Amino acid sequence: MTTWDNLWKNPEIAKQWADFPPLPEVVEMADRLQSESRRRLLDIGCGLGRHTVYLAARGFQVTATDSAPTAISACRDNLARAALRATLLQLDMADLPFPEAGFDGVISSHVIHHARRAAMAAILDHITLKLSPHGYFAWAMPTRDHFECGLGQELEPGTWVNPEGREGPLPHHYCTEEEVYDLLRAYELLSLRKVDGHTPDGTRSHWRALARKL
Repeated sequence: MTTWDNLWKNPEIAKQWADFPPLPEVVEMADRLQSESRRRLLDIGCGLGRHTVYLAARGFQVTATDSAPTAISACRDNLARAALRATLLQLDMADLPFPEAGFDGVISSHVIHHARRAAMAAILDHITLKLSPHGYFAWAMPTRDHFECGLGQELEPGTWVNPEGREGPLPHHYCTEEEVYDLLRAYELLSLRKVDGHTPDGTRSHWRALARKL
């Protein structure tokens, strides 16, 4: 069983993500695409369907991927309860077997930072290829101010793995603002916000970006 599948089987984690509304950047992307009559969206690492269900309800043609069968099953159930449809595929975040320019928008919310920086850059290059001209990319990832940055073993600058943490042996890359701009150099950055949430464990700090392919 994969680590991700174990995580999604944890009822506390599942409930936490089930209660989150869609990211404002995803809502803005949907508004922009709707005004442009563009409908094809890819949700990478869809989890329980937080964004997939929202976008399907707005009439978008959504393809959603996740490596965890438990997540795919839960997303399918949530779509069924809402009488909605989407294409669901069990795929790793680096596996994007889709045509070039096949999507008008892509979402990656708290997903592709679970890798070393070079792997993240490669995934972003693939995402760029899958986007149509002037397609949108909504992205959320942790900053260096996140309380978990610095815990465990540093694999490379900014990339840490903490086997004692809630997500176990999964690597986490914590981006600087300069890295965000560098990783999104193929895009016009429409918005970039640093969002800090204070919890009993510490400050959870994330970047939220909305970008448009050049």
